[in-house]
Amino acid sequence: MAVGVFASCKTPSFMEKTILAEIPIQYYSKSIVLVDAGEVYTPGLAITKKREEVVTQIKRTYFLNLPDVLRKDLQMVVFTDTSLNESEKALLLQNDNNVRTKIMDQYKANIVIILQNYEGGFSQDEIQRSRNNDGSVNKQATYSVFFNTNMTIIQGDQLYRKRITASRYHSQRQVLSGLLARGPGYEANKKDIAAMADRNASYVSGLFRDRKGLVNGRGEFVETGR
Repeated sequence: MAVGVFASCKTPSFMEKTILAEIPIQYYSKSIVLVDAGEVYTPGLAITKKREEVVTQIKRTYFLNLPDVLRKDLQMVVFTDTSLNESEKALLLQNDNNVRTKIMDQYKANIVIILQNYEGGFSQDEIQRSRNNDGSVNKQATYSVFFNTNMTIIQGDQLYRKRITASRYHSQRQVLSGLLARGPGYEANKKDIAAMADRNASYVSGLFRDRKGLVNGRGEFVETGR
């Protein structure tokens, strides 16, 4: 946990940036198949069951929307598989030849994306301290909202392990003396986590294409012109 001193507010600066495709689509790739083998993880001090319910809802919407994002951005046919059992999914994650051939032949696909886990919520970035006129110390906790995914991607016989992260500054909260800052509530701020899930989906498609955008002073990349 970093400790700093409150700085005055500054106008954020932005820098243009182009991110090249990490996995260029092979010329004979015509379709993609998505496989959900994912678990949901949520950090924080909020009630575990409640935050897991919120992120699980967002995860379901994310997985339902991801095919449309890929279709629009990549101009490819996208399928969602529901035929593989858990054992076959585990084998596919190891690039098992039989399962890979089965799924690619079934959907006439050359790209398989297996979602392994989903992480959503809020992270405490730092505690900023300042001293008041009466000598007391004021503490402010800074939070980011995020939605991250881990996935395995198979194109042809090539396998890639990727972690896709999407986050941005969310808020500051005062830390009361002797207490930990609990952080933003998941239910009350669900729309902010969902917004990061949408951004994450665009980053997944960005693995296969060049992206142009802006990087702000916090190092966060936001794609433009989509």
